Amino acid sequence: MQLKGLVSVFAIALIAIAIYQLHFTWVVHNHEAKMEKQALNWVNSHYSSAAQESKDSAYEQRLSRLLDSTKGKIITYGINGAISYQKAKEQELSLGLDLQGGMSVTLEVELENLLRSISNNPKDSSLNKALALATQRRGTTDADYIGLFADAYKEVNPTARLSGIFANAGQRNIKLEDSDDQVISKLRTMAGDAFQNTFRVLTKRIDQFGVAQPNINADSRKGIISVELAGVKDDPERVRKILQATANMQFWELYRGNELAQSFTQAEDMLKKLGVESTAPAQDSVTRKLDDTQPVVGPVDTTKTLSLSDL
Repeated sequence: MQLKGLVSVFAIALIAIAIYQLHFTWVVHNHEAKMEKQALNWVNSHYSSAAQESKDSAYEQRLSRLLDSTKGKIITYGINGAISYQKAKEQELSLGLDLQGGMSVTLEVELENLLRSISNNPKDSSLNKALALATQRRGTTDADYIGLFADAYKEVNPTARLSGIFANAGQRNIKLEDSDDQVISKLRTMAGDAFQNTFRVLTKRIDQFGVAQPNINADSRKGIISVELAGVKDDPERVRKILQATANMQFWELYRGNELAQSFTQAEDMLKKLGVESTAPAQDSVTRKLDDTQPVVGPVDTTKTLSLSDL
């Protein structure tokens, strides 16, 4: 008898917990139904003579605005007190895409531009050929992109070392004396960090859609992120733009003066070989003594030419 009583107590407790958890779904559904009715009434009163397509668009926008504006509205009470619509939405039963509808998006993190940006010569023909081969083979194998790139680079330039294209002053992690295996390991670490940063940014962007329980699956080896947004009612094109938006930074190649000095010297030597002599005027011929009351500047011969070393 005592055992039956204990079982009954546990059964009642489980039923109470189940009802408590399910009541969030019920109150959320009721609240959203009220907002849908308000949105429909508003559209019918403001767009009574509009085309059905325009009505549907206005309805979705109005409903989204109503739901967004009532996120903080108290719609039920729980163990810890008042619960807002947003909190209840997070606790409701997840129905998934099959029952609730929504969107499914697959995104690919582009590692090709990452490798190109950290190389010391992004325009190198061997580098770009290897990147093209790795990108081409990516969809037909389970190998990671860094490994595919390393194999492709060996095919394109068998005698070259990977450190030769990635070791530079701005890339302190990779040194010129590093072996190919060391470079590959460091590149994989960089690619993993870039993938995690992309994943964090993507998670923050998904919060904009108000999806309480998004399903996000990340495959860092392939650089693919799959996102399921159950119940999202936004325009698919808008969702795509928000998820795929990038922050572009432009970099320009700069040259130091000492890097150009050799080129100027070579150009001047070439001019001398061609018979062009330096005709720079002497300093005394273009300047005179200055008077205390009136500066005097001597005439400048504009027909004379200067050598490159005088510029």
